[in-house]
Amino acid sequence: MYKMLAIDLDGTLLNSNKEISEENQKYIKLAMEKGIKVIICSGRIYSGAKIFAQQLSLQEPMVVCNGAVIKDVKTDKVYYSNLLSKEDCFKVIDILHKYNIYFHTYVDDVMYAEKLDYAALHYMISSKDLRSDFRIDVKVVESVKDIIDKSFQKPAKIVVMSSDSKDLLKVRNVVEGVETIDIVSSNYDNFEVLNRGVSKGKALEIISQMFSINQEEILAIGDNENDCPMLKYAGFSVAMGNSEDWIKDICDFVTLTNDEDGVAKAIKKFVL
Repeated sequence: MYKMLAIDLDGTLLNSNKEISEENQKYIKLAMEKGIKVIICSGRIYSGAKIFAQQLSLQEPMVVCNGAVIKDVKTDKVYYSNLLSKEDCFKVIDILHKYNIYFHTYVDDVMYAEKLDYAALHYMISSKDLRSDFRIDVKVVESVKDIIDKSFQKPAKIVVMSSDSKDLLKVRNVVEGVETIDIVSSNYDNFEVLNRGVSKGKALEIISQMFSINQEEILAIGDNENDCPMLKYAGFSVAMGNSEDWIKDICDFVTLTNDEDGVAKAIKKFVL
């Protein structure tokens, strides 16, 4: 019997409208009623993910920033963080400036960018009507390096984005030369720079130890590259129907897509 569910948000629990369907809500709540701990494991920052945890009335800690941070959704207490060093941030940003590619970073849940690219505009528009603790604060600044240098809090991640996949891959290959960072992708148009050793899998291991739950008692559901460490750590892994084939190949089961209530189907089949 599974005692813990680890579920990604975008492309997994959320449909294309960035909503949790009624069917997914129903089966998550049924799992919770059985005493199963439901853990959201997202690449999003805390303020961008918290709204969904509260919508589901989740009580357990939440994994955000692709595993860089674990927070309590009730008290906002930080259980764990593994953040980028200033030195690594500066090395990466120097490379990104050289290739003139868009990037943003998050310092204490505030998004900083040096220009209003499509990503910054998207966050500004999508969160403007949300209440303050769910809103993503976006600031366009002259120098992200200056913000990082003067801030007490270190960044959780740097997000690099481009609609040109060749340019993105070229820059990613160069950034990977920084030895003390790790890189993951959560979509075809981005890659994210994390501190070395950060992953959803490591964060899930920490949470499972908090509750004395073994790997074989965990079922994980995800759809993208950044979910792979979590999918590999869990005793049973489920890929979404909208995942790329190579992700489906490493998982124990492939469910329906995120627009077909794939999470609900997996819970119904393997948990309830």
